[in-house]
Amino acid sequence: MLNQVVEKINDLAQKQVEHIQRLTRIGEALSGETDLAKIFDMILEEAIEYTGADGATIYMYNEQTQHLEFEIVYNRTMNMRQGGSHGKVDWPPIPLYDEHGKPRINRIVTSVYHTKELVYFDDVYKAEGYDVSGTMMTDKSRNYRSKSMVTLPLKNHENEVLGIIQMINAMDKDGNIISFNDEHRTMLSSLASQAAIALSNRHLIESLETLLMQFMSAIAKAIERKSKYSSNHITRVAELTDMFALKLNENGRGKLKDLKFNANELKELSMAGMMHDVGKIVTPESIMDKSTKLETIMDRISLVSQRFITMKTLLRYVKASLPAAEYEARIKAWFGDKVEVDKIEAYLDSELEFITKVNQGGEWLSDEVVDRISALAEINFEYEGLHYFLISEDEMKNLQIRKGTLMPEEIKEMAQHVSVTWEMLSRLTFPKKYANVATYAAQHHEKLNGTGYPHGLTAEQIPMQSRIIAIADIFEALTAPDRPYTKAKTLSQALNIMAKCVKDGELDRDLVDFFLESGLYLDFANEYMDPAQIDDPDIEALKSIYS
Repeated sequence: MLNQVVEKINDLAQKQVEHIQRLTRIGEALSGETDLAKIFDMILEEAIEYTGADGATIYMYNEQTQHLEFEIVYNRTMNMRQGGSHGKVDWPPIPLYDEHGKPRINRIVTSVYHTKELVYFDDVYKAEGYDVSGTMMTDKSRNYRSKSMVTLPLKNHENEVLGIIQMINAMDKDGNIISFNDEHRTMLSSLASQAAIALSNRHLIESLETLLMQFMSAIAKAIERKSKYSSNHITRVAELTDMFALKLNENGRGKLKDLKFNANELKELSMAGMMHDVGKIVTPESIMDKSTKLETIMDRISLVSQRFITMKTLLRYVKASLPAAEYEARIKAWFGDKVEVDKIEAYLDSELEFITKVNQGGEWLSDEVVDRISALAEINFEYEGLHYFLISEDEMKNLQIRKGTLMPEEIKEMAQHVSVTWEMLSRLTFPKKYANVATYAAQHHEKLNGTGYPHGLTAEQIPMQSRIIAIADIFEALTAPDRPYTKAKTLSQALNIMAKCVKDGELDRDLVDFFLESGLYLDFANEYMDPAQIDDPDIEALKSIYS
């Protein structure tokens, strides 16, 4: 008798040890897993292995819809397994509240959600107080008999229900249906607790990543709000970057057929696209929004125009006040011998029209034009104690900008935004899987031939992700309707410029090829560009520019 008691105690102790070891193994495995599908698979497999259950369902709570969604449906007898790593379950979700917003407690699974308590039945058909007609109807249609059942909640540390585990038909070693005993329920409760921790951790990670993306988006939007012109540049570049990466993942031919990005790499690239211009947070608006050469806090062309008007008024006064010969001498002294005295007002009108056009910064200035601006700056004299001039020295320097609207020092300050982008992002401790965000974001102005900035990197130093952002940035800038210093290009014009960039060794040939051949440029154009800009580019002719 004593030996039998000792043997039973030993068996019980061994089972408890195995139970603890199993839970420890499960806990270790779950704590190291972040893939939700694998977490659900592990929960299912461990629950079935311990209880011998013939069927199991795992539900997850959807906070937005307030439904329980099927994550895994398993039944050994019916050879059924959906969800987890076996694809999505195509069954409709279960509402937790009725049309009046009252909790639905007449069904077992919804009742467990609301009460947060485990329930079990030796025979579910005899479950009092619950509507099991759905279970019975499903059984009948599939020639099955659900009998023993245990349903328990997955609760986090705040006692919130994250999901539900439901096991059906525990089996003994001979394949007979048995009840879920105390050991089964204890083990399942422990497993549910372990699983809830893993799910909570995963939800926490997802929440933090969502918060990070939302914060980045908010920063990007704040920077866009700085400019009265390029208000959506960052958003559009980020979107085109995402479109580019997804299109590459779908691609199955050509030189880039093996270029693929996993989920983490896609998010990392998306973050970099969103943050590529974060350094502009320190760029003065007076530079970002300088739409004309004379613009500061206002466009100084209005002051110049007023001076021309004042000059014409002065000349009329002088002509009326002085003898003709003395008036003519004054004109020669003030304006030089090239100006005809009787056409002085026409000359001033012509020069104001010329200055107004130059101020727009749309064309490259020749030496002749630069000299003409200098000549206007030399018109500077005093008459009756007052000082008269047409353009100041600073206005002359700005008007003599060869291309665009920015002075060299302003261009240098604008270019600093990529260095600031690096300085800002490199200080952040991104998760290891997103460690390259700062690098990708800060290299979008580098060129493969080494002529880019800020570091003059060459092709072997520039990763593919940075090259993608560079193409997205250039294409958006060329086609954007709200740039202050240039007119939006048509598709053909923009792609022609990009083709020349490839020819000059600035952009990646294979990526631009893909951009053209895949029709990605047109996808973006149809979504974001003015229909008037969308013409019919000759793709082969464009490729011939750099082939």
